[in-house]
Formats: sequence, structure tokens, C-alpha cells
Amino acid sequence: MSSPFSEYIHRFLDRCSIPGLIRYVALFNALVFVLHLLVPGFISVLTLNPSLVLEGQIWRLVTWIFIPETLSPFWIFFALLFLLYIGDGLENAIGSAKLTLFYGSGMVACTIIALAFGLSGYGITLARANTFLNLSLLLAYATVYPDFTVLLFFVIPMRIAWLALISAILMIFSSLGEPPVVAATLAAAFLNFFFFFHRDLLAHFPFLKGGAVRLPALVPRKSKEELPETLHRCETCGRTEVTHPDLDFRVAATGHEYCREHLPK
Repeated sequence: MSSPFSEYIHRFLDRCSIPGLIRYVALFNALVFVLHLLVPGFISVLTLNPSLVLEGQIWRLVTWIFIPETLSPFWIFFALLFLLYIGDGLENAIGSAKLTLFYGSGMVACTIIALAFGLSGYGITLARANTFLNLSLLLAYATVYPDFTVLLFFVIPMRIAWLALISAILMIFSSLGEPPVVAATLAAAFLNFFFFFHRDLLAHFPFLKGGAVRLPALVPRKSKEELPETLHRCETCGRTEVTHPDLDFRVAATGHEYCREHLPK
């Protein structure tokens, strides 16, 4: 059971949460794209440039998250639609409080790293921070819904877990040879994702726990009679009070039971 302190933290986060946060981000992305078409060069006013922030342009600490990943009139629609879908799915799975905290901490981490390199004299405009932040959203969605299938290039069916993994690998390779601030910001986005979703990763992909790997043929399977009976089971991640004794379970309005992390809104 949760302690009074943890209940207070949950209530505090609920009050500070922003329902539909990613929808607002996608909306401002669309607005910035339109302004870019009307006023070429407008995006340069929003980028995360540490040297200009230190000169007093403090709005850049936030506005960089509103820069679209693509400026192609054709791909912008699908990119924002995908961002909306991922945001809504994550919010339904983990709640607006955790999503707000996850996205906000990732934004703060990327900003701090960019400023740290700026204070070191690099003064580099970090134009890819929003891409790294959106990549962490994709990784989070793939961790919560690993079996969800998307159509790659609108034709090839692919599990989103594979899509997220391939995207992460490509992003790592693309950062090679870039200024150190790029690799540091990408690492911050990865660490922020792992901090919030390491339990879900281990639940869906137990081989990540490490240790010795036992061959299935050498491990006798337990019969149904030998398996421990469970009273609680999360409909989303499948964890029970036997596999995770520290979890707190709740029953939703639908009658299904969920752990606190995946309790629907």
C-alpha cells in the first residue's frame, strides 16, 4: 500500500499536471510551421541558443520545443498526427501527471545541457533538441504498447517497439561527428526516458535484467497447479502482486484492474 507521503506527492503532481500537454505542443508546432511559411527565418528566433539566452532572450528556454521536426509541407501533417497519437496514448496509459513530469523533466535536462555548453564557450545553437525530446516520447510509447503495429512508409507493418529501437539507433549514428552538446543532449533524453520507464522496460523485456540465461529445455515448466495464484493483475502490463509485491492496484470504472502506473484517467 502507498504511504501518506506518496499520496500527497500524487495529489501535488495531479494539481501541477497539464491535461493534453502534447496536444498543445503539436498545436504550437503547427502554428510555428505556418509562421515559418509567412515569415522565412522566423524559426531562428525560437531556437535553443545558449549565447542569446545569456544575453536576455529567455523565451528560447521554452520556445524550442515548438519547432517542428520537419518543415516539409507534405510530412508535417503526418509528423504532427503521429505526435498527437503518441501523446494521447501515453496520457491514457500513465496519466497526465506523469506525462507532464516526464516531458517537463526531459525539456529541463536538454535545456540545462545546452546552457552548460554555452557557458563553456561553445555558444552552439542546438536545433535538434526537440527531435531528441520527441524520440523519448516514441520510446515511452513503445515501452507501454510494445505490440502496437504501425505501417512504415504506409505499407510495411512493423511493431512500434522495433520502430523506436531503429529510430534510436539511427539517431545515435547521426549524432556521431556532431558537436559534443548534441551527443550530451541525446544522452539526457535517453536517461530521462529510462528513469521514468525502467520498470516497464523490465516488465515487458525481462532479459534486460541481465544475469545468467537458462536454456528453456533445461528448465522444467511448472504445471498450472504449481503456479502461484494471484489476486491482482494489471490489464496493461500484466504485472501481479506476486511478481511485483510493491505495486498498488486499483479498479477502473470499466471493472478492469490496473496498477497505479497504468490506471486510465
